[in-house]
Amino acid sequence: MKAKAALFTLFAVLTLPFLAVAEEVTINYTYEGTIRPDFSNMSRGPLKVGEFTDSRGGNPNQIVDGYEADRPLADIVRDALIQGLEKGKAGLVDSGENMSLVGAIESTEMQMVDGSIQLTIRTRVQLQGSGRTIWQTVLFGRGTVPESDGMAKAVAGAMDRTIRGLVQDDYFLIEVL
Repeated sequence: MKAKAALFTLFAVLTLPFLAVAEEVTINYTYEGTIRPDFSNMSRGPLKVGEFTDSRGGNPNQIVDGYEADRPLADIVRDALIQGLEKGKAGLVDSGENMSLVGAIESTEMQMVDGSIQLTIRTRVQLQGSGRTIWQTVLFGRGTVPESDGMAKAVAGAMDRTIRGLVQDDYFLIEVL
């Protein structure tokens, strides 16, 4: 009888992770910060924020293990960067661009640190123009919030940092301004 109970317990422990359902997180992100550079007079012409993809493979809505956004994470990052550029008065276009900003989510990582969620989203971004890559970097968006604030706030913090990483990058600014 003890052997059957031990076997059942072992089976339950081994299969539990496969039965776990990820928590769905609704992301209603709005950039509330300020943007210092004025993108209204981009000397190299109009800018388009193009396609953002997810190079992690797997579920595109996955934030990290156990958490899924209500839409693809690459779309959330793209939308956040659009908000940041528009806040800086960038006249973004859907066509007729001289330059295009594209990107891909490279990785996400979550750590619990002293009762806080620390979420890091790494996004490779490229500025393309005239059929070539003009500039590229990896933006490290890290959001740290109290655990009680939840994953949506951690994503928001990571998006704030991602935007600041882009609009404060000297080499990006040289290329677009």
